[in-house]
Amino acid sequence: MLSTHTIETAPGTKLEVLTSIPTTRSTYPAILFVHFWGGSTRTFGALAARLSADFPLIRPALRGWGGSTGPEDPDAYKVTDNADDLAALVAHLQTNKALSAAGFFQHGLILVAHSMGAKIAQVLAARGDLDGLLKGLVLIGPAPLGRLELPAEMREQQITAYSSRESAEMALKYVLLGSDVGADELRRLVDDCVGGSEQTRMAWPKYGTREDYENLATSGAEGLKIPVTIVVGGLDGIERVEERVVRVLKEAGASVTTHDSVGGGRSFDAGGGT
Repeated sequence: MLSTHTIETAPGTKLEVLTSIPTTRSTYPAILFVHFWGGSTRTFGALAARLSADFPLIRPALRGWGGSTGPEDPDAYKVTDNADDLAALVAHLQTNKALSAAGFFQHGLILVAHSMGAKIAQVLAARGDLDGLLKGLVLIGPAPLGRLELPAEMREQQITAYSSRESAEMALKYVLLGSDVGADELRRLVDDCVGGSEQTRMAWPKYGTREDYENLATSGAEGLKIPVTIVVGGLDGIERVEERVVRVLKEAGASVTTHDSVGGGRSFDAGGGT
């Protein structure tokens, strides 16, 4: 059963959220999808369709993306702001009577997160916001928990990447996508990229990539003792995943496995979790 929610997570911020419940009571953890810079509730649609028969699913649009709203303040789109939203979202859904009756969170929660979304997911896990509920992470082409200093030219390209449909299509085809996803899927991706508010489109390249939360992973008394699966595109040459992500998570106590997705860039087709 698919349901749409509008959930206020902070003053001036309302998230558009899709939830789905399997027709038979699930014995699997719920999955919370966290999309990339430019996504929406539609981002993981194809993957969700394949998982919905077995897993309870949560697909939010982050603040300022898709049907979600966010503050006017351009500095209110930090990684931690998004993490706060998702923690509030989960807390809200835990009080939903229909979801509770279906045992939605009975078997815990897994975060499946891509790129920027993966940095948000790592913050959620490292802060312990979902302690007792979080069972693991699946990080796709993850941005590191620590500061990522992009070359000045690349940073300027990102700032203007979603300024028009033409520039968004160029960025998707030649930077983010590792293969042809077809005209319809490309059009949907472009729609989502240019549809975000100016504040949320600017936040990630201007300051989100450079936010440093690496100390969160090692500051907790118990560490980050959860399984983490990392999926890296074969053409992903921006983040040094082994050094910046795998090492940090392992040192924090996580059990990390890495998989290469042959042919993927930094973004994957809808079937793989764009």
